[in-house]
Formats: sequence, C-alpha cells, structure tokens
Amino acid sequence: MVYMLHTLEEVSNNTGKEEWIVRFSKPVESDMKTDTVEELPDAEITSKKHRMSERLFMLGIPEEEMTPAVSLAVSALLEKLDDLNRDLSRTKESLSEIERLVDVDCLAPIPNRRAFMRRLSWAITMHERYNHPSAILYFDINEFKQINDKYGHAAGDLAIRHIAQLLTATMRESDFLARIGGDEFAVIMYYANEDAVKKRGSKIAEKLQKTPFVFNGKHLHVTAAFGYYAIRSGDDAESALASADMSMYVDKRRAKSKAPQS
Repeated sequence: MVYMLHTLEEVSNNTGKEEWIVRFSKPVESDMKTDTVEELPDAEITSKKHRMSERLFMLGIPEEEMTPAVSLAVSALLEKLDDLNRDLSRTKESLSEIERLVDVDCLAPIPNRRAFMRRLSWAITMHERYNHPSAILYFDINEFKQINDKYGHAAGDLAIRHIAQLLTATMRESDFLARIGGDEFAVIMYYANEDAVKKRGSKIAEKLQKTPFVFNGKHLHVTAAFGYYAIRSGDDAESALASADMSMYVDKRRAKSKAPQS
C-alpha cells in the first residue's frame, strides 16, 4: 500500500514555534509487495547525505534555512538535475557513435574520404609547423568495371573488401588508410619521404597482383595502379590528394602502354 504526497502545511505547536508537517492523501493500492522493499544500506544513506550537503553548499543555502519544505524542493530539483546529467551523458555517447559511423566506409571496414581529408589536413599542418615529412599513396584498381560486368556487383564488393584487407595488413601502425571512393584507396604515410613511399607502393602493387580472392569457387586476380605525392608547405588537402591522383594516372597510362596489344 502506497501513500501519495498531498500537501505541506505550516502549523503551530504548543511552544508557539512554527513547524511544517506533511499530509498524505488516502492510501493507494499497489501491487508492489512490502516484503520486496529493501532499506538502503547505511553507507549509501551517508553517501547521499554527503552529496546533498555538498550541493547545498554550492547552492549557497544556509543549513538553518533548510526547512522540510525547502529540503523536499531541493531534493526534487537535484534528482531532476541527475536525470538531465544522465540524459546528457547518453546523448554524448550516441553522438560519438554517430561521429564514428559517418567516418567509416559503407562497404569496407576502413575510414572513408571524409575521415581521410580531415586527417590529411592535420598532416599538412604538422608538416608546416614542425617540418614532419608525410606523403600520400594513391591506389586505383585496374579494370574494376570488368569485374562488375562479368561477375556481378557482389564480386566487385568482395574485391573492394579484399583489397582493403590486404592494404590494412601491409600498413604500419602510424599509416592512415581510407577508401576514397569507388575503386580508389589512399594512404597517409607519416615520417616518409617520396622515395620511401614509391618503394612501398611498388611492393603493395606487386602483392595485390599475386594475391587473388575467391568468388563462387573462382580465384580472381586484381591489379592496381598507384601514385604518390610528398606533402609540401602551402598544400591544402584537396590539392595534395589531387596531385597523388595525377601521379596514379601517369602510372596507369604507363602500364597500358606496356600491355600487349590484342
């Protein structure tokens, strides 16, 4: 049986001093069994009283002014504040998760272009401020459209995930890999000059060529052209990425010119 709070009334006692009493409404039936109600442990009660004292001090309410009515109102206010703080914490967690999700590629479990451009801007800033060398590796899958046309988009999706997994396995911990879009991938290599990036790109392209993926029982090979660009002072993220992209297309045209004519 539960009593509902009805009113707080000011009354006078025999000594002439004013007091506050709490009047309750009629009892309301409840299906909650009394034997399930547990008293709070002394330690928890002490902790709550301590938190209340701290908050009252912060609110600037003198202890002598803490009548039962004021205490009740302050308690209700502080409970509401606790609820708001919990809601705020949950909202921050949700926003952090949303922020993480919008930075991840929709197909491969690696960062996307949005995340890459933000990290590239940071790398440019570090180069200009501290002269930290960084460079971009840019990969483009050769004849990717043929994979989609011949085997279907499921095979194309598998090829994207295959390349993302292989690139991830070849990266240093400090490198930042992302899928830029379609069949294009880019890597930011920190503390690496142009020569080191070129050698790394050649090794990765060779490994791609030698590592097929399996689709419907068939071993399919993919190759990739790559380009590179060493970050310079005065660059912005878009121009730096465009320079790496242009370098990749030079490599792609070179490979096509060397291919045997049918």
